[in-house]
Amino acid sequence: MDRFDREILDYVRSWSPYGGPPADEVLAEFGLTPGQLAERVNHIIAAENARHFQELARPWRRVQATRDSARMIGT
Repeated sequence: MDRFDREILDYVRSWSPYGGPPADEVLAEFGLTPGQLAERVNHIIAAENARHFQELARPWRRVQATRDSARMIGT
């Protein structure tokens, strides 16, 4: 995640107790409309979830690759 994305998430978190930031402040702060901000936040979250899943899955994929190699050698 780059610095801009982190700033967006921090900004959204800080406004979440108040129902989100005012539209004019979003535009002034990031140059985005509220809809664009929502899309960007959803994209950031999806990308971070995908990255996290890859990190969690990596050890299991190594195990599977080792088993597949052992099976190929054994046949």
